[in-house]
Amino acid sequence: MARNQLDFLYGLVTVRVKGALIEAFLQACTREGAYITNVKQVSDKDVQMTIRLKDWMIYRRLRKKYRCKIHIIARHGIPFLIHRLLAKKAVLAAFLCGICALFLLANTLWSVQIKGLPPELEATVESQLESYGVTEGKLTIGMKDPNEVQRLLLEDVPDLLWIGVKKKGTSYQLYGVMKTRQDPDETTRPADLVASKKGIIKKMFITKGRPLVSVNQFVKKGTVLATGKLKEDTNETAKDESEEDSGKYIEAEGEVIAETWYRAEIQVPKDQQLQLTDGEKSSAYSLGIGSIKIPIWGWWNKDEENVRVETSQKKWDLFGWELPIRLEVEDMYAQEDVQPANDRVKQGIVAAKRDLKQKLDEEAEVIGEKVLHERKENGKVKLILLFKVHENIAVTKYVTQGD
Repeated sequence: MARNQLDFLYGLVTVRVKGALIEAFLQACTREGAYITNVKQVSDKDVQMTIRLKDWMIYRRLRKKYRCKIHIIARHGIPFLIHRLLAKKAVLAAFLCGICALFLLANTLWSVQIKGLPPELEATVESQLESYGVTEGKLTIGMKDPNEVQRLLLEDVPDLLWIGVKKKGTSYQLYGVMKTRQDPDETTRPADLVASKKGIIKKMFITKGRPLVSVNQFVKKGTVLATGKLKEDTNETAKDESEEDSGKYIEAEGEVIAETWYRAEIQVPKDQQLQLTDGEKSSAYSLGIGSIKIPIWGWWNKDEENVRVETSQKKWDLFGWELPIRLEVEDMYAQEDVQPANDRVKQGIVAAKRDLKQKLDEEAEVIGEKVLHERKENGKVKLILLFKVHENIAVTKYVTQGD
């Protein structure tokens, strides 16, 4: 922060000093730590200058010694502004009440608009919003984030295909799309379940259709796992058409969990290092006004060593206009001493497994791994790994029935 900003924050006083020993008086004040600016010599025994309010006691103490008189001409700075406001209590009270009222009005939810949904579903969404605390006339401070509201609505209202939630000024605007339901008899098409990749079958859950493979059987990519054809169209089945339609073809559904394999290559540094934190944190708060930063609480924690600092800001708006005031929070996490990660192979396996899980379905499970090859080159360790995975390999394949 610049010196003139700090001086204005603490207070400045323009004074006029008269006396025969002005030079000696000013030298004695500066030796005591006083700061003088804007010095103007009116006459040989008369000087005008600007001093800091916190140095006022130094001048008062030394003026008798050097037989000088001090006259105050003007006062500047925050302390004098506060003093003037306190002197006019009614104006100060009205000003503070007005600021509070504006802040409350600007941070109150005044309207919730829902578009794109039929009345029945719109009423359901409104009921859910009330359960989340998103209601008209309530303060938005502490209210759920629009992204969180969107996620909850999609989870709690099954008939919603998609809904957008946006906070605009003092209103929430929602636009939803309803799911279209079709008659299952019209949408069902003959289909089989086929293998999307090779593997050894471990579990089968066929809800519709007739399984064609068994547990512990090895299958290749494209192998038919379950067919939607319920009964073969033979002479023998034709005799029992009263009990079941001969050659009826439906859409096969279900899951086939198989053991599959994935090969992965990864490189890790020879001398990999790891930094850990104990999870405990200390915070420092400060109020930012433009380029000025005023510490509020916890500034003494910044003197700690070996910490990791994460900074966040909280801003406020007034009727859609962002206020120049912000709250800055610095979270400091104590770090343990840097420790070498000696098990490079283990670190490589963890990293490769993490990358593999991002490519697999959520239901897939990595049940084992094996190091096929390990080689050191160019300051790194190259690993070739084989992962064993249990996943659903059944995919739907629609078929066209012949005559």
